[in-house]
Amino acid sequence: MESTALEMMKQKKRKRDWGATIFICLMLAYPLAHFCVFWLYVNFDTFRLTFFHFNSQTAQYEWFGFERFAILFRDMFMGEDIAIQNNLRNSLLCFPVQNFIILPLSFMIAFLLSKQLAGTSAYRVIFFLPSILSVVVLAMSFRFMFDVDFGPVDSALSKLFGVDVDWFSSLSPTAMPLVFLFGIWAGLGYNAVLINGAIKRIPQEIFEAAKLDGVGLWREMVQMVLPLCMPTITTLFIIGSMSIFGYYLQPMLLCGETGGVNGSTGTIALRVMQLMQGGDTESAAALGLFFSILGVPFVLFIKWFMEKITPDVDF
Repeated sequence: MESTALEMMKQKKRKRDWGATIFICLMLAYPLAHFCVFWLYVNFDTFRLTFFHFNSQTAQYEWFGFERFAILFRDMFMGEDIAIQNNLRNSLLCFPVQNFIILPLSFMIAFLLSKQLAGTSAYRVIFFLPSILSVVVLAMSFRFMFDVDFGPVDSALSKLFGVDVDWFSSLSPTAMPLVFLFGIWAGLGYNAVLINGAIKRIPQEIFEAAKLDGVGLWREMVQMVLPLCMPTITTLFIIGSMSIFGYYLQPMLLCGETGGVNGSTGTIALRVMQLMQGGDTESAAALGLFFSILGVPFVLFIKWFMEKITPDVDF
């Protein structure tokens, strides 16, 4: 009897183990398939398009070598293509805008909102609303504010100073500054939400002790809250650094997908999209791979550096 009961228990355990294994496999099937199709295959195909050329006569890919990288190098660093140089400049400007304007402003907003000042609920809605709405709706609203025909900003300037400006024209010096201004307005809420969550995880005893010691608001923000929120800020800093290589939707929606005259309102990511839409997938793959080679060590260095200066926080 004891051996029979023991055998039945072993069979039940094996069934449970098999059930758990099947369940795990089913749960992993979709993410693995997604990884294989949208990462392995896409990157392999990008590599093939970069170094090979499709011969329509033989219907085969032929080795093209590093010629596309040589063309990119000449265009960007030897002055042979003004458009891609302007695209590169606009993309690089995303780094200070994201990390040295949006991030500090988001931190200050999150800190002030955590103090439960008068009108905090209304301010939360004002700052967080752009993070909820579609970026297309936000871009349309922002563009209409500066519209030459009926925009309130342009109308006010026209009445006050008699000036009409085509704000988002590629020939206007205001186009890219307004694109970055839109990015600041639309990006504050997302960062502020994450930083506000980090502030709420700080034990209240720390704030109470600081209050008893007479610590002022500025000192509390800079010397207490900032170091304790550094893990979250580090993550946002890394994400902001990656925006150099993926900033295309904002200039496309506000200034058009052509990138303007000589690429004055374009970015590297927008140029890749333009090449894809124009059917030049091989040049688009080469450009994407070129900046991936540059971007991976850059982002890894930023991650290493930020983790180096970030204090250890247990909450």
